[in-house]
Amino acid sequence: MTTRSPAVHVSPMLHVFEQEGGWHWGITIPRSAGGGFKLIAYSERTFNGESEARRDGSRALENLPENAALAFAS
Repeated sequence: MTTRSPAVHVSPMLHVFEQEGGWHWGITIPRSAGGGFKLIAYSERTFNGESEARRDGSRALENLPENAALAFAS
């Protein structure tokens, strides 16, 4: 009998947060072992507002190559 491990579904997620007087975004994926999340992209730029950071982060998320999350999953 052959058993297969369950497929890991890796879906990048956008997070927007305020830090040190400005807004930033980060894109994470679930960690394959242990739990938690792994940061795979982030804004180096500081934005004046949450909506501006969210717009820029959404563009970055949309422009990630389809297999980018899998490359970082290990």
